[in-house]
Amino acid sequence: MVKLILSFTLKFMLVCLSAVSTPLIADNNAYIHFNGESLLQGRQLWLENCETCHGYGIAGAPIPMQADEWLPRLNQPVEVLYDHAINGFIGPDDTIMPARGNNQTLSDKEVKLAVDYMIALSKYYINTKGK
Repeated sequence: MVKLILSFTLKFMLVCLSAVSTPLIADNNAYIHFNGESLLQGRQLWLENCETCHGYGIAGAPIPMQADEWLPRLNQPVEVLYDHAINGFIGPDDTIMPARGNNQTLSDKEVKLAVDYMIALSKYYINTKGK
């Protein structure tokens, strides 16, 4: 039990520290610009709030550019992904998804836009790897 608490605390501290110290990489070619206003908004929200962890796998965050990390998630209803992003989630192997990416000012709609962008990004890489 102590090991679990220490693991959780360490991962949470890494999330907090990385949010302060990791610069955004908005021009990274890996973060595809998709057509459509919703995906453009989602991309911007993702870069501002999600990229720090999901771009590098911090605290076990699945990286959208890693197809194998996203296939199981995409087999779930999108509402499950929304719920995990909005309300937070502790997953297998003590992975952590803080509620609203640790930004409580985000609305449900904004969180869903960021999730939709991450889904589109992961599907892009799944389809790219399959070719």
